[in-house]
Amino acid sequence: MKRLKWIAMLTVFITAFTFNAYARTSHKDKAQIAYNQGNYKTALALWNKSISRYERRNKGIKCPYYTKAGLAALKLGKTEEARALLEKAEYSVSVTPSTFIELAKIYRKVNNLSLEIDVLEKYVKKYPAGKAIHPIQERLFTTYVESENWEDALKLWNKLPQPFKDNVTNKANLLKVNAALKNTTDCNKLAAEILKSAPKNIMALDYEAKKYFWLAENRYQAEMKAYNKNKTRRQYVELLKAFKVVTVNFKRSLSYFRKLYPQQSTSANALFLGNIYARLSDPAKSKYYHNLADKLRKEGK
Repeated sequence: MKRLKWIAMLTVFITAFTFNAYARTSHKDKAQIAYNQGNYKTALALWNKSISRYERRNKGIKCPYYTKAGLAALKLGKTEEARALLEKAEYSVSVTPSTFIELAKIYRKVNNLSLEIDVLEKYVKKYPAGKAIHPIQERLFTTYVESENWEDALKLWNKLPQPFKDNVTNKANLLKVNAALKNTTDCNKLAAEILKSAPKNIMALDYEAKKYFWLAENRYQAEMKAYNKNKTRRQYVELLKAFKVVTVNFKRSLSYFRKLYPQQSTSANALFLGNIYARLSDPAKSKYYHNLADKLRKEGK
């Protein structure tokens, strides 16, 4: 009986001690406990209360709770509130790698490419050895390509992990970058490399198709201009020699466009095909593709 009474008294003492200890727990600790237990609503409310105290004293820059509150808001699906909190965190002692990682995700979700690039760049600069550095750099490269920041994309490429660089889609993006920068040697190498492992890759097919078309067309125009300027027998012989090379390149271009067109049936590609067949003296196919190009153009394709 005495033993039971002693146990009951001990239980009351422990409960009272636990309650008093919790009562003495600071706002920030209560918020963190609530967050760890998955009670994000309580955590957010407590952190927001602490944030208000800092802001009332105009000491937001010293507030250590913006990121924590932002993460809690994200857990509750409150994207706009999370964004506002994390944007404040950027310029306070609250900033952590998660600040930039989660902000980048938010900007990506709302399709704000410039702001996404800004926070990705900040992460790379501030945390060059951070745990998320590789995925952040990979995403940054993709955003550079999307925003046509060609030189930045090219500079970043060599810093990317090898598995990323070996990926065909990423190689195709690099081809796009080099094509925009007119790095012909690199483009030729990349296009051949891509088509070896992915024969239907649109970017590489497009590059090769247009490369051989313009090689042929520019040579054709130059030789015709030279002949029309000086219609001698010797110049005619030179014209015939040139046409042999031109024909080979038009046929090369045609082989790529025939693989490209079923995947990318645009008026521009139909026009290229029509022009190639015209140069190869196939009026029926030339007419077919020129008519098709007109039809697709009217359809907005």
